[in-house]
Amino acid sequence: MKHSIPRSLAVLAAAGLSISALAACGSNDGSGNAGGSTDADGNVTVDWSMWSGGTAEKDAWQAAADAVHTANPKITVKLETTSFDDYFTKMGTRIASGSAPCIVSVQSLRLGALKDGMLPLDDLIKSKSLDTDDFVPASLEGLASDGTQYGIPYDNGPMLMLYNVDRFKEVGVDAPKSGWTWNDFSAATKKLTTGGKYGFAAYPADLQMFPMLLSLSGQQPVSEDGKLALDNADLQAAGQQYADLVGKDKVSPELSGNDSTYAYNQFIAGNAAMVVDGPWDLLSIQSQSDFQLGAVEIPAGPSGSKTLSAGSGFGISKSCKNPEAAFEAIQTITSTEQLSKLASDGRAFPSRVSAQAPWYDNAFDGAKEALEAAGATAEPMRTTSNWTKVGSDLIQYGVPAMNGTSTVKDTFSQIQSQDAN
Repeated sequence: MKHSIPRSLAVLAAAGLSISALAACGSNDGSGNAGGSTDADGNVTVDWSMWSGGTAEKDAWQAAADAVHTANPKITVKLETTSFDDYFTKMGTRIASGSAPCIVSVQSLRLGALKDGMLPLDDLIKSKSLDTDDFVPASLEGLASDGTQYGIPYDNGPMLMLYNVDRFKEVGVDAPKSGWTWNDFSAATKKLTTGGKYGFAAYPADLQMFPMLLSLSGQQPVSEDGKLALDNADLQAAGQQYADLVGKDKVSPELSGNDSTYAYNQFIAGNAAMVVDGPWDLLSIQSQSDFQLGAVEIPAGPSGSKTLSAGSGFGISKSCKNPEAAFEAIQTITSTEQLSKLASDGRAFPSRVSAQAPWYDNAFDGAKEALEAAGATAEPMRTTSNWTKVGSDLIQYGVPAMNGTSTVKDTFSQIQSQDAN
């Protein structure tokens, strides 16, 4: 997934539309020979679109593209990158207009918005003998729909509670341990909210909020049959408990504006002692912060600790002219060797178990134990095909609810009314 900046779906949502809606917009993005090409000598060029946060990240993906040509000189991967915030809107437009690149990068939360323009990969997995046993099962599940595999994952992981070890020591609060409860969490946030600093940084973005609501209520925002379920009374009650951390209990800073990096930045700045985030950001936070970083699973609710997982990977567009070459490229990009290199650079928490050791080598003490504990109860986060719109509305209407000027019941009910298919 995206490095350095939380990849809440809501970050993207402000610009996102469904594929069907985007089709009406037309497309002229300069994609040229989109879908790849083959010359008279049988040399194949495969185009690949990926999000990137800067030069270093782009260089890492270019190295992965170059590795494909090294492994098979008949295949050249032409990489193009765009910002994470723009990627999915542009890709939706290109898929709708039939001008998508061969290799489509996709986030698990947004698979539903893109999969109709992507090829099922099950036959290629079988014919190319891709061994899927090395992949974390949840990573494959996140890029599958109705039993059909649409993407091969490169990263995945459960959402965790990150905490500032130094701040806990400063205030004299015991660091959270595996098996801690919501009551433990609530007591800690109250003690840590002192001296102009807060115990926790809350925000109504999907990947930050719904793991906490799942642990409290056992409910996801989308039902198992893919229907939006924000009208679930248990989920709404859990959402109010989460919002009260800001508006009522005052243990999380008041929100202003629609900046989904707000909680993340409050934590890095030392203004909040805890935040919910994924393993893809741990090494980045570790390098940006000036305090000792700790991690533990989401505090347990009435039925124990639960959390959500998410990840990203690569699929093939239906407009790809050479799917077999594209799949061979994806096999190389998601190989143990390439994912180990990304892990060494701290750019992803690998979806392959065999590539995770380099990531752990760079992580802080306790990171592995926290990930394993959280992973044991993690569920892939379910989303709808219009989740882009839902995520945007969650932030637009959720910020006032968290500040206490409206209720979560009214907010979730309004979004349910607007966005349920």
